[in-house]
This record gives sequence, C-alpha cells and structure tokens, in this order.
Amino acid sequence: MAKKEKNIWLDITRYCAKSEHCTRDVVTKLRSWEVEEEEINSMLERLREENFLNDARYARAFVNDKWKLDHWGKRKIRHQLFLKNIDDSLVFPPLNAIDEEEYRTELAAQLSRKEKELEGDDKNQITTKLFNFAVSRGFEEELIMKWIQTKRK
Repeated sequence: MAKKEKNIWLDITRYCAKSEHCTRDVVTKLRSWEVEEEEINSMLERLREENFLNDARYARAFVNDKWKLDHWGKRKIRHQLFLKNIDDSLVFPPLNAIDEEEYRTELAAQLSRKEKELEGDDKNQITTKLFNFAVSRGFEEELIMKWIQTKRK
C-alpha cells in the first residue's frame, strides 16, 4: 500500500470509527478526497470485512437516534434512510421494534403541544395545521386522523 493510500485508509477508518456511517456517506467522503472508483470499492469491501462499515448497524442506530432524540415518525425515518440508499430489509426490523404504545403516546404528546400553540384559530384551521404538522414529523395519516377524531368528539 502506497503512503497516500495508507493515509487515506487511516483517515477513512478514523471517520468510520468516530460515528456510524452508511455506505453512501463513506463513498461520498472518499470521492471528496478524489479517490478512484476502483480503490473506493476495494476500501468498502475491507471496511465491511473489518466491521468499520455495516449498513444494518447504521440503520439501527439511525432509527434509534431519530426516534429517541428527535421524535420523528416512522415515515420520515424510513424516507431519510431511503435517501441514503439503505435497503428496506435493513430498515424495517428496527422500525418495527419501536413500541406501538410509546409511538402513539409520542404522537399524542406532539399534537397536544402543537394544539396549545394554535389556540384562537378556527377548528378547521387547527385540524389542518395539526395534520400537516404531524405528517411533516413523519407520522402516518391514519394515526393522526384517529387522534384528531378522538380529540374533536
């Protein structure tokens, strides 16, 4: 391995060891360093062999962080992983591991907080704004509508 290649290898292993990254992130980083495609493929293979790069592990960490820390809904999480070219077979297991009761409770808490901010608007405007807010957070339309219908009785 040439000195330049060795330095790139050390840099990319440090990058991967610092925090979880998906294949797409690593490829983007290597391309920004102007590494040739053949060398990128070789490095990706070695990174996987040495367990520096694992898209399943990345998907689990991403789902956990976005759910526990940012309180995103499943749709938004799934979409963001889709944008990073993470296969659905790696995305669904961690998404399905989210406790449904906890998920519904979080949706209700977010909608209740938002509803307090919107007091004063007419009922239809509030419903529309609540629906749009929850969709933008990544929650499923049917769960949002159930909450709205239960609240509006």
